Amino acid sequence: MDSEKPLSGLKVLDFSAVYAGPICARLLSDCGAEVIKIETPGTGDVTRGPRGTSRVFAHFNAGKRSIAIDLKQETGQSLAKNLISDADVVIENFRPGVMEQFGLDYTTIKNVRPDLIYCSISGFGQTGPYVQRAAYAPIAHAASGFDFAHTASQGEPDARPPIWGIMIADMLTGAYAFGAIQAALIGRGKSGRGEHIDVSMMESMMMLIPGQIQAAQLENPPAAGGFRPITVKDGFVMVCIVSQKNMRCLCEAMDRPDILADKRFLRGERYKNMQAFIDEIESWSSSLSALECEKRLNESGVPCSIYNAPDDLFAHPQILARNSFTELEDDLGMFVIQNAPFQFSGSDISTASASPLLGEHTDELLREKLSLDEAEIGLLHKQEVVY
Repeated sequence: MDSEKPLSGLKVLDFSAVYAGPICARLLSDCGAEVIKIETPGTGDVTRGPRGTSRVFAHFNAGKRSIAIDLKQETGQSLAKNLISDADVVIENFRPGVMEQFGLDYTTIKNVRPDLIYCSISGFGQTGPYVQRAAYAPIAHAASGFDFAHTASQGEPDARPPIWGIMIADMLTGAYAFGAIQAALIGRGKSGRGEHIDVSMMESMMMLIPGQIQAAQLENPPAAGGFRPITVKDGFVMVCIVSQKNMRCLCEAMDRPDILADKRFLRGERYKNMQAFIDEIESWSSSLSALECEKRLNESGVPCSIYNAPDDLFAHPQILARNSFTELEDDLGMFVIQNAPFQFSGSDISTASASPLLGEHTDELLREKLSLDEAEIGLLHKQEVVY
């Protein structure tokens, strides 16, 4: 593979924290961009936790360099602006208006760097009546209609919405921001112009429910389908019957040609009689283990998977074959983080094997990027502008 990564030479300033912005910036780093993480002195990114680093922080920030600058001070703002003058991309996920208070908003900064790609990530976007509302992933899940649609799909319309421990909105929004930045960079290559990208967590989550949004516009929407867990003797498997070919393969695997001819289970009718259809499958699957069921169905051409736990993934043959993890070792010991979920045929885009300590590269970056000498750097530390 080519040792030079596809985004080599791209310079990124990452003002973001927690999940959405940092995962976007880390993917850019995986692809070869130089990513400088701007953090608050003393505390840094909240995912660092009380010890100053964490495995979660490493997952989102491996490969970056950290500089700690007090953006509330004018001198700190000036330092940040000077760093931006040499950057290609800025990523920030403050509440709308905060970067303007620092004099680091796009309108101000584009005067310093007209061709800058500036990506703002927020809960509800940079415009509209909700811009000042605080938002975390579960808020976006609820506001977007996703939670309602997900709860309704469980077949219990009055059920309590789900408890969230998985931050879908953050990860999805970070992925959209990553893609939008690539599009803006291509556009800049054609026009020479910079761009302000406005990515909304709420709208990112709305992209997950296109069928429900379309159905909501109909007076009599058709019955919605759904994929349900199938009972086996030691738990559940997931089976997806989407095409007529899937249906034929399923009936052959179960040796039940009668199901294929049953009018209740024809395409278009099956959703109306889903529970009866599931009962027929489970009359066969309930005598099999999850692994036996998965093997038989996949060998027959039926999409099926067991339910892996996270700790199953470390020895999963597919994950091992694709080298999906990178090993890191720091004060927390040895652990792995996931590489980007895409691979290039000619370039290595695996993530770096280290994440930065808070302010680890402050002096180095002040010398390298801003050409400050030791006396000037010492004064900035004394004034608590940098850490």
